[in-house]
Amino acid sequence: MNFSRIVSLKGEFEAEGLTRDTVAAEAAFAARNGLPYLVKIGGCEAKSDMRFLMHQGIRSIVAPMIESAFAMKKYQDMLPEGAFDHVGVTIETETAVDRIEAILDAGVKLSEVTVGRSDLTASFGGSGVNCAETLAMVKTVARAAKARGLATTMGGTVNAETFAVLREDDELRDLIACVETRKCVMPVAKFLEDGALADAFAVEQALLDMQVEAFGAIADGARSRTAALNARL
Repeated sequence: MNFSRIVSLKGEFEAEGLTRDTVAAEAAFAARNGLPYLVKIGGCEAKSDMRFLMHQGIRSIVAPMIESAFAMKKYQDMLPEGAFDHVGVTIETETAVDRIEAILDAGVKLSEVTVGRSDLTASFGGSGVNCAETLAMVKTVARAAKARGLATTMGGTVNAETFAVLREDDELRDLIACVETRKCVMPVAKFLEDGALADAFAVEQALLDMQVEAFGAIADGARSRTAALNARL
């Protein structure tokens, strides 16, 4: 696997529904390969998720589905001072975009903003993550973030079409710092290199294989125990 284009690996309690054991295993995998590990927690007040990350020494955190300044304040107030090097938020609804100025003003501990195009597009019934309406909203968020000295990451159904969009849209390319797949974060310039998407997907496949191996062993053990119990009846 080639990690040279990747600046962080990523996991989610939220959309992926990862277990804590899996998060710990993926964080260890990231550390072995010299990368930080970013975790999307379950919500703006997911205190048990946050504490688990702190206990694991994971210093990159992001909250999903923040749609108001109040939710952002709840998230920021939850974070102990200095506990995380990277504090992110995911903007992924039309409502959040409409309120982006107030939301970011409340994000006093933020270092980065991610735009989740899949949910964002679904929130207003758009035709796809690369439709004009979605890309305009990505730019709105990125401009607001840039005005506050915050980097913007673009995610959501990242594939070969994402290359074309970024290559053709100079403004978007200049506004976005990074692109993220489900498991990998890459600077835009690195993402646009030949083979970058294949590298990211190879890492994701390795992490999926790790999950299958772990849970397959657990499932095999459970099936064996079930057979043993049935044999005792």
